[in-house]
Amino acid sequence: MASHFARWILTDTCVPVHRLSQQITETARNLPERRRKRFLAARMLLAEMMLRLYGIPQLPEIIFSPLGRPRFANPQLPDFSIACAGNIVGVLLAEEDGRVGLDMEIVRAHSRQTLEQFAREVSSLEKAWIKAQSDPNEAATQLWTLRQSVLKLTDSQEKASLQLHPASGRLRSLSLPQIEAVSDVEPLIIWSCAHAPGCERLLLWEMDDTGWKSLRAVSGQSQEMGSRALRLTSLPAERMGQL
Repeated sequence: MASHFARWILTDTCVPVHRLSQQITETARNLPERRRKRFLAARMLLAEMMLRLYGIPQLPEIIFSPLGRPRFANPQLPDFSIACAGNIVGVLLAEEDGRVGLDMEIVRAHSRQTLEQFAREVSSLEKAWIKAQSDPNEAATQLWTLRQSVLKLTDSQEKASLQLHPASGRLRSLSLPQIEAVSDVEPLIIWSCAHAPGCERLLLWEMDDTGWKSLRAVSGQSQEMGSRALRLTSLPAERMGQL
C-alpha cells in the first residue's frame, strides 16, 4: 500500500475554492474565521490531491461516520484523513485499498497542563521511554500524535483499545490486527501517519501559493528517517504480554 501525506502552511492569502462544491463553501460560512480557513484549505488540499492522483477535477462528496470520521461517499474512492496544527493543514491519502489516520502537533507549543495530560494517558512502558529521551516533552507529544493517528484510523475513542511500545517499535490495537504508524519530528511539526494494513511507500508533499513540492519518500523497509523518527508495527495479541 502506498500513501501520500501533503501539508499546506497557510498565509494571509485567501484560500481558493474552485474545486469545492457549493455545499462545502456554504458550510464554511457558518464557521469562525480561523476555523473556516482551515476547513476550506484542508478540503482544497484534498481536492488537489485527488486531481493530481486520480484526475478528478472537483472534490467528491464527503460523508461522516457516527463518530465524525470523514470519508468519501463513493466507497470505490480511497480513504483519507485530515489534520490541522496551528496554521498548517495536512491530508493523508491512501493510493490503494486500506485505511489511514493522520495527526499533527506543533513542536513545543503545548502548555504545561496539556503536557501533563499527555503524560497521564500513557502506560508505564511509555513513561519509561519518554523519560529516556533527550527531550521528554517532545517525546510525550510524539507519542500523543502517534496514538491520535491510530485512533483516527480505527474511528475509535477508546484509548484503552490501543497500546504503544516505542522501545521495541511495536503497537497493539484491539480494533484492527494489522496497523503501521510512522512518525517524525520536524522543525515546525510532529506528525504521524497510520496505515492499515501497512504502508510500502509514504510520499511527502508540500503545497503553497506557487504549487506542489515533493519533500521526500519513506519506504516500508527504509532506515533513512532521522534519529527522532518512530515506526511502530502491530504485534500479535498473544505476544503483547511478553514485552
